[in-house]
Amino acid sequence: MNERTGDVYRLVFELTARATDVPYDKFLDELVEGLAAHYGAHVCRVHVGDDQRYAASADAAGRVAALDSTDRARFDTLDVMLAEEVKNDGVLRTALDLDGGAELVNFLARSLQTPETFAFPLVARGDAFGAITLYLPDAYPFEEADVRGLQAIGNVLFAAANRDGVAKAGAAVPVTSDKLRAYQETLEEVAKILDELLFLTDAKTVLLLDSQGDFISKRGAESRYSSTDFATVVASGFAASRRLAGLYGTQEVHSVTHEGDTESVFVIEVAERALLAIIYSDHNAPALVSRWTQSAASRLRGHYEALTEARVL
Repeated sequence: MNERTGDVYRLVFELTARATDVPYDKFLDELVEGLAAHYGAHVCRVHVGDDQRYAASADAAGRVAALDSTDRARFDTLDVMLAEEVKNDGVLRTALDLDGGAELVNFLARSLQTPETFAFPLVARGDAFGAITLYLPDAYPFEEADVRGLQAIGNVLFAAANRDGVAKAGAAVPVTSDKLRAYQETLEEVAKILDELLFLTDAKTVLLLDSQGDFISKRGAESRYSSTDFATVVASGFAASRRLAGLYGTQEVHSVTHEGDTESVFVIEVAERALLAIIYSDHNAPALVSRWTQSAASRLRGHYEALTEARVL
């Protein structure tokens, strides 16, 4: 599992923080190089618009360049086909999804030592306008937060591509370096609050997530369960508890506690679409855990709007 999965939004904005400070082509090069290094991809490419050729490519070991002309042409064709499929319907794809998928996977494994291939749609304002293709040497390294984070790059790319022109009706609002820096500063403030809560409560883990179960920020030890599954269960459990309470006439449910034999989970609403969850041991004082978590949630509300604006740009 990718150890930085829970921090995927920080990764995205670290990679794109220079989007308005450097030439667009250089920004694309830095983007694919950063993504390739982060995921250990042998090759990473980005496709934008209707061009049949990739806009930028990272191939640090020169694997594609080392292919003979026939195999290189076949790889380039495969890459374009994969990107086009993703741009057409905005759905994540693998090489297996193409016609002759098994044969193509075998070709990639043999020629580039990349048995795993994934293409993510670049989406802005609900429309797919490009794709990121990653050719990986090992198994699927992503969690749901990674998928959403990679897709979020689309808004930044779209804004960077149109920053020098006149904005059209319905176009994305141009991103400024100040906005991106402000986002990172907000993330740092959020991290300080979570670190403080972790220290005060002696909890095992604290995490801020949205109502769909995606991580915004996380501190503490890894859960013995899948991080994605756990976050999804937390968000779903809170929604179910609120709905159940509503059936019995209670509309104001803002927190839920789940008690286990050795660990408990306290979940509290931070904002309309954000939750704060804290996992603590049975020796902790529940009343103090609740009080400190409520205090942290109140402080986090002041930062949530800035986080939300930056994530959707």
